[in-house]
Amino acid sequence: MSPSRGLAFARSISRAHQQQFPRYQSTFRALSRSQIPVQVYISKSNNPYLNLSLEHYLFQTTPPGITTLIIYTNSPSIVLGRNQNPWVEINHPLFPSASNPPLVVRRRSGGGTVFHDLGNVNYSVAMPTFAFCRDKHAEMVVRALRKLGVVGAVMNKRHDIVILPDGMAVEETRLTREVEGTRKISGSAYKLTTRRSYHHGTMLLESRLEDVSGYLRSAAREWMKARGVGSVRSTVGNVRAEEGKFVGAVVEEFGRMYVGEEGVEILKDTMASGKGWMDQEAGVGICWVGEEVGEIEQVQKGIAELMSPEWIYGQTPQFTFSVPAPKANDEPVPPLPQSKDPLSDATTPPILQPPEGSELEITANNGIIQSASPPLENLVGK
Repeated sequence: MSPSRGLAFARSISRAHQQQFPRYQSTFRALSRSQIPVQVYISKSNNPYLNLSLEHYLFQTTPPGITTLIIYTNSPSIVLGRNQNPWVEINHPLFPSASNPPLVVRRRSGGGTVFHDLGNVNYSVAMPTFAFCRDKHAEMVVRALRKLGVVGAVMNKRHDIVILPDGMAVEETRLTREVEGTRKISGSAYKLTTRRSYHHGTMLLESRLEDVSGYLRSAAREWMKARGVGSVRSTVGNVRAEEGKFVGAVVEEFGRMYVGEEGVEILKDTMASGKGWMDQEAGVGICWVGEEVGEIEQVQKGIAELMSPEWIYGQTPQFTFSVPAPKANDEPVPPLPQSKDPLSDATTPPILQPPEGSELEITANNGIIQSASPPLENLVGK
């Protein structure tokens, strides 16, 4: 028997152990409740609150030994790390003049603030903690990019995926040295627990980079001294790859890592058909997920929590707003410029500067003012 006929025969045998489902919800319920060791979920929703709640639901309910891949794309949204300060990270003065301002989301994992839009694809891999490695799945994505012809893709020492300067390529998937002129195309964040851990990351394919720089440059940063985690600013760039091809390449590399070449062929066939299935013999399942997962009670609760002001702003670590601004040296803090709305190109009104000689200090924790000097009796506790 020729190798090609042998592979076709193996795939036909595998399909005998395969269960197909015509509806997204039945596929999701069957796969998420199964003991299939390798599971792939592709969300058809662009709702960031739903997608992050889906991720959290699977993370909490999936048995410890199962490895899952979730891929999703969100509508324009600013996604804060779990322990970050929205007033330090976000350029709030842009919102009033924006025709369609982005959503503000606080995720459950650590790390820095990122901007999501329809040109950015997100991936998330959860697995047993004992087998978890911060680099493993970033390198998986690097290999997927290289198969798409993005030869300059590589992971740097900060676990970000970057593009090397034009014409430069390296054999390794992880840099062990600093290279000038790289552009960040993917950032990562992590959540680790005793039983399960996950790594999720972004991928800038055709994102509006002017939105990234516009909305993630806080006007109030210089006036604040904050606890919590600050974002590290990086030069970013787009991969300019087709979303469908990128998703397919990542799914194939994921399958190659966990179910071997035969599993990759099955995944490729299934991705082409667009029909969810799970294969007991191959040990892998895949399904497309829509808005209907929001009907699951735990997902509903997750969405409600992520959308609440108590979560978005009330989880902010302690910070102090000072006038004059705290200075690390004797250099004066520059005046705040006018800002341009990156979505409409409208110029916002100038940000009001404190009157010369003003002195004010306000300390807040969990979004509530704790103290103020001089006293602001009507604001404390608000």
